[in-house]
Amino acid sequence: MKRRASESFAALTFAAIILASPARLSAQGAPIAIGTLKGPSGIGMALLFESPLLGYAGRSATVVAVGSADLMTAKVISGEFGAAVLPVNLAAKLYNSGIPIALGAIVGEGMLSFLCSDSTIKDIGDLRGRSVQVSGQGATPDYLFRKLLKAAGIDPAKDLELSYALPYPEAATALAAGKIPCALLPEPFATMALAANPLLSSPFGVGELWTRATGQASYPMTAFVVSARLAIEDPAAVQAMLKAYEASIAWVVANPGEAGKLAEKHDLGLKAPIASKAIPRSAYVFVRAPEARSAVEALLSVFLETAPASVGGKLPNDGFYGTWQR
Repeated sequence: MKRRASESFAALTFAAIILASPARLSAQGAPIAIGTLKGPSGIGMALLFESPLLGYAGRSATVVAVGSADLMTAKVISGEFGAAVLPVNLAAKLYNSGIPIALGAIVGEGMLSFLCSDSTIKDIGDLRGRSVQVSGQGATPDYLFRKLLKAAGIDPAKDLELSYALPYPEAATALAAGKIPCALLPEPFATMALAANPLLSSPFGVGELWTRATGQASYPMTAFVVSARLAIEDPAAVQAMLKAYEASIAWVVANPGEAGKLAEKHDLGLKAPIASKAIPRSAYVFVRAPEARSAVEALLSVFLETAPASVGGKLPNDGFYGTWQR
């Protein structure tokens, strides 16, 4: 009963946000713009770029790749995109800020690798007194790694140096050349580093340590969100879009060679050989919002501990998890 009351309140709040929003979708039947990020996130939609969603539920869709989360955020807030791919914490922050979106599915899980050019590093405990390159300060890799360090009894502020000086491509190059001892890298940059130097070691699995620290099988990194108005006004179109995206991810995972070619063809920021090698390491999934909630909250709780503002100061309520999907 308590859960049902909570969901009812969330639904009312959800509707209020939609009605108050100045951004309105075009009339039913108008094309839906879907935004994705260049890089691994975009590759999950590779089949949709090649064969756009046409004619379902009386609507068509256009898939657009953008180069940064900031630009994606602007287009989501303006209502230009009816659905979009975002980092999980950013999706939560937008929702908590009153932007009328809901989580459709988690489409990418743990794709972080800890790689070393220094063979004396055997486990996470060996990082005491070391310098570790963690590109993406204030993003998921940074806060997640701090959580793992603390779980291992290592104080991130005192026991080692976390460096944020190099962007991902430069960190991968420096690591492969032995100029830095170790780095935490997402895909496809871990694959790039290993391609340049196959002798790099991986002294511990990030996912294994996350499971040990939280009890969760993996950590979500990429979210697919939909406009709340679209979900309410045209749920059939949203369901068709989700099914098409799920099918694209399944195809990409099963056909990395062909998917890599499409990634290059559609200018998703990667050349075909690297994209193809990165796909098996990129942890593409399609977990509907209600089933993903516990994993999402575990990750967002890490942000809340260190930087509450990065997720809007609280865990999202039931409305974020798409009560329309139940």
